[in-house]
Amino acid sequence: MLSVWLNPLVSMSTLTAKKHVALSDGEIAEKIKQLFDLRPYAIEQRLKLRNPIYVETARYGHMGHNPRMKHKVFRLGNEVKEMDVELFTWEKLDYVEKD
Repeated sequence: MLSVWLNPLVSMSTLTAKKHVALSDGEIAEKIKQLFDLRPYAIEQRLKLRNPIYVETARYGHMGHNPRMKHKVFRLGNEVKEMDVELFTWEKLDYVEKD
């Protein structure tokens, strides 16, 4: 097993995947670096973490859900704000086929 540091915040380990993947640890790390922008701000933007998603995440857990849109209405006094938010963005598989 080899742990590879991709940046100061993210590391990966291929302990269990090694027998299923024909790439070296370095090749896997390089692909991850090419596909994903791992800077904190980019992660925040990609996962839409500034959206009001945390009630559903806390209530139902954060893994194993299908990404979906939800219409939310917020009321504060006479003010009403409505918005559509995407929940569980980290469950998307849109990067699976990229290489």
